[in-house]
Amino acid sequence: MNAVDMRINKTLIRREFWENRSLWLVPMVFAAILTVLSVYMLVAVLVNHSGAVNNIDIDNGPHFQISDMPDLRDASDAEINGFVRVVTFSLSFMFSRLMLIVTFFYLLDSLYADRRDRSVLFWRSMPVSDTRTVLSKLATAVIGVTVVAFAVTVAFELVLLVLGLILGAALGTHPFVLLAHPGAFLSSWLLVAWGELVQALWYLPIFAWVMLASSWAKKTPFLWTVLVPVGIIVAEAWVFHTGYFARMVAHQTVDWLPLAYNFEPLAMKSSHSFAEVGGELFGIGNIGKVLAAPRLWIGAAVAAVFIYGAIELRRKRSEI
Repeated sequence: MNAVDMRINKTLIRREFWENRSLWLVPMVFAAILTVLSVYMLVAVLVNHSGAVNNIDIDNGPHFQISDMPDLRDASDAEINGFVRVVTFSLSFMFSRLMLIVTFFYLLDSLYADRRDRSVLFWRSMPVSDTRTVLSKLATAVIGVTVVAFAVTVAFELVLLVLGLILGAALGTHPFVLLAHPGAFLSSWLLVAWGELVQALWYLPIFAWVMLASSWAKKTPFLWTVLVPVGIIVAEAWVFHTGYFARMVAHQTVDWLPLAYNFEPLAMKSSHSFAEVGGELFGIGNIGKVLAAPRLWIGAAVAAVFIYGAIELRRKRSEI
């Protein structure tokens, strides 16, 4: 691929973010709302806190004791790492779920909207093939959205860190110990980046199916996207009294976790000690597990079929 092709591809992806501003506005607005709520809680705690008492009572709000908050002064390195990882993975899970919803509706409209408003005719006049257009939309969902989700996660965690330092300093829980462990944050961010990459690859067949439905539907692409798999699930249960297809779809959304990590991030909330999740969550072997997983390659093959169908349908269906 030469420099001209690379420049065209970057331009197409930029166009997607410009025309579909929800891809970056939604996570930013959500993070801004969480920031406002966090600041409100910080101010409420500081206003209602008295150094002479252990209790904090917020009017029409929560009640808790300072002694229940973790004191990081005597925490081990494993506990510090575990604490940072729990916070990072929790934020990542929240933002990645949000971005999956945003991505679903983006792809749902990606090949339908330009046929509905007939802008596809304009883009056909440009020196850009249907194949490149479809692949740029897929790349936006797989790569662009993943980068946005990761960036917003890191940015919001840094905001929470600043607020946490202020709160901890006021309550005497020695939060500045965290600043002596920058490696805990860096390693957590790298783990999150790896997980979001694997998740994006794992969701390829789902993304490709939504694009195929978007290119096929003459109206209400949402119904085509949802009702077809639901119809298969109902038909299988009715005729064969089995649920293999439903389980396959469900497993496709979560089976990447034990492959990408040596510990399932979703199970962190049940951990009784931060040290339990402060150990080695990732190794070179995890890359091998992911690459050796048959479901990854089967999903990629299915996605390739769906994307090929979306490209062919885009060529043949210029408008609705």
